[in-house]
Amino acid sequence: MKFKKILSMGLALALAVSVTACGSGNSKSETSNTETPAAEVADTGNASDPNVLYSNGGPTEFFETPWLNPGTYMYNKVLYSRLIFADENLTPISGEGDLAQSYEMSEDGKTLTFVLRDGITWHDGEPITAEEIQWNIEYALKTTVLNSVFRSTFEAIEGAKAYLDGSAEHISGIAVDGNKITLTFATVAPDALLTFTQFAPLPQKYLKDTDPITLQQASFFQSPVGSGPFMIDEVQMNNYTILKPFENYYGGKAEFSIHLNPSAGDSDPNLVTNAKAGKLDYAYTKNIADVRALEGAQGINIETVNVRYTRLFYMNKFNKKDGSASPLADQRVRQAIAYALDMDSILQGVFDGAALPANSLTPDGADKVDGLNDYKYDPEKAKQLLKEANWNPNTELDVVYYYTDQATQDLMAIIQQYLAEVGIKMNARLVEGDLATILWKAPEDPVNGPSAVDWDMCYAANAALSLHEYYDRYATGYSINSHTPSDPTLDALIAATNSSVDAEAQKQAFFKLQKYENETLFALPLYYQPIFLIVSDKIESGLDAIGNPQFNYKWNIQNWKLK
Repeated sequence: MKFKKILSMGLALALAVSVTACGSGNSKSETSNTETPAAEVADTGNASDPNVLYSNGGPTEFFETPWLNPGTYMYNKVLYSRLIFADENLTPISGEGDLAQSYEMSEDGKTLTFVLRDGITWHDGEPITAEEIQWNIEYALKTTVLNSVFRSTFEAIEGAKAYLDGSAEHISGIAVDGNKITLTFATVAPDALLTFTQFAPLPQKYLKDTDPITLQQASFFQSPVGSGPFMIDEVQMNNYTILKPFENYYGGKAEFSIHLNPSAGDSDPNLVTNAKAGKLDYAYTKNIADVRALEGAQGINIETVNVRYTRLFYMNKFNKKDGSASPLADQRVRQAIAYALDMDSILQGVFDGAALPANSLTPDGADKVDGLNDYKYDPEKAKQLLKEANWNPNTELDVVYYYTDQATQDLMAIIQQYLAEVGIKMNARLVEGDLATILWKAPEDPVNGPSAVDWDMCYAANAALSLHEYYDRYATGYSINSHTPSDPTLDALIAATNSSVDAEAQKQAFFKLQKYENETLFALPLYYQPIFLIVSDKIESGLDAIGNPQFNYKWNIQNWKLK
């Protein structure tokens, strides 16, 4: 695979973002690019050794469970196998699976059957059984570290509610027959196949006596046992971790080991230092300052990967607590705000073009419908729409944000200036503390309100595994819908995206939803943030598919060749 070199990218302001912070309103701050001095970086081998692949994302205190952020860390991608594979676009691959030799979904989306491969084992040599897969699903539902897409899928299985409330010992919709597992769903789970491309079963014998609530604190996650192409060799927590090939991996034995430098997810303060020292062969970053620092570095290749990561303004359209109407209830006001912002210039000035203007929550690509309005900068159009909406120029929009980096503060100041030019006042303020309540508390009456939060617009982000993660939250009564009153048309469009497991049917339903979103702007998408994949020349061959490195897809790492 030949990688595109990133061309010269002078940067006004560096931007780093945290994936796990965005969808939920977690207040993780933007990561600085301050690096550990090179002398402090662990040196456990020869960087030119063709038997060692250097990467980052190694554990600092524990290995994170693979059920929360399934592919954020390199170790989660290689220590564990899943039941089926996704391709680089996160589309489930039909036919042969991963741990599953085969699988089949019924046409109505209500029955999913897996047949496990013969002879598959955990790293300790114990066989992987269908009963363990059942145990994993049931156990995972009782944990607090379960990805929302996984949870939605598992809760849709027949009998899940009775199991969770304690009235049933097992989930009745899971049946085991030899090496076959059959799931029967009470309702269509539109992301069922996607879930099983990401959900990694764990060996029951090590965790069966662990309270699900304290799963992450289990001693198991000091040196976990999985079923993937690599297994634990040596762990020096917060120093380095060595993963060695798993000899009995069904897909073949790798010819190299993996050396992991410690770092927190995609926030690696030593990324540049290690890459230049030949101690980083595969990694990713969202920090454009990292890319700039590696510009022109010999043997370093950088690929821009478009992912489902969208920055936006959530628009609070519920009546205010005093009963007065929201200033954003009229869609013409929301459209005026879109026309008032010159996003091309803003992104070039603040992020040096390292982000793309958004016209939908859905990023560019095959999942987005053609022909959407880009709301190109048109201040006169904005003024006309405000006039038609009888906008009161004395109204001041209360805009909140929870990122603490300088780039966000500068972005808010620039947006304030653009809006002022069309007659809209705004005040931007940082919010901290219980963000779940401050930002996402839903009103008791999801139809009429009033609002349970005190803001007009919230600057935030959505990092989505599934397109449903972008849109479901706008449905009437959704648990974190703090911003969008009941809209029968919107509800019907969202419901249509959840009514089928057929990929093409879902795509067409999302196309209709995107058109309505683009017209009404129930949220205002601002820009898409890509990921930069860093690959050294040491990887000679085998890296043929480039997908979102935060998730799992069929990349066949055990077959890579190093030089």
